Amino acid sequence: MNTREWTGIILAGGLSSRMGTNKAMLELNGSVVLQHVTKAMRPAVSRIIVAAGPNVTTYGAIGYDCVQDHYPGKGPLAGLHSALEASDTDWNLVCACDMPLLQTSFFDGIKKLAESHDSYSAIVPRVDGQVHPLAGAYHIRVLPDLEQRLIQDHLRVMRWLEEIGCCYVEAEELERAGVHQVAMQLSNMNTPEEYERIRNQDSGLDSDL
Repeated sequence: MNTREWTGIILAGGLSSRMGTNKAMLELNGSVVLQHVTKAMRPAVSRIIVAAGPNVTTYGAIGYDCVQDHYPGKGPLAGLHSALEASDTDWNLVCACDMPLLQTSFFDGIKKLAESHDSYSAIVPRVDGQVHPLAGAYHIRVLPDLEQRLIQDHLRVMRWLEEIGCCYVEAEELERAGVHQVAMQLSNMNTPEEYERIRNQDSGLDSDL
């Protein structure tokens, strides 16, 4: 394992049932949502893996390094599992493809916090009481337990985080680590209405974040 570099994992294998179309491929200010997430994450990692689920052909055609779920139909934990299996670094930055307002400052801040909380296996934001399990850092050592949960159909993400002893970082700690406009960056979109809200918010983010 490479202990100095980080892998980026983008979870983009969902069915987007509430959106009605693939969220990752929606247009946002001249490019698709997946490209926004990639652009923000790339400076913080040595490699990006897209957990593509059934969308491998779609993302592969535009040049992404994709993996398919080894446990299809089992939600985001299955995507995280397949990407961690493909990772060759100890620590991995993770985000869902439906969070296009995330900026490089977020990923850099999470890395700093992981390095200062290295006894934990996962670092996840908790903002105004809401946990964001699909935007954080995961150590490769979570993989065996994660696979057991998938085999046993224990698919609740929050329950898994409790069992592995996740470190929850509050907005204030993220801000001290250099992450600005934390709540806005963590906005996600599952419906057409939320997509429109994201499109309006995108122009409100500081350009230097």
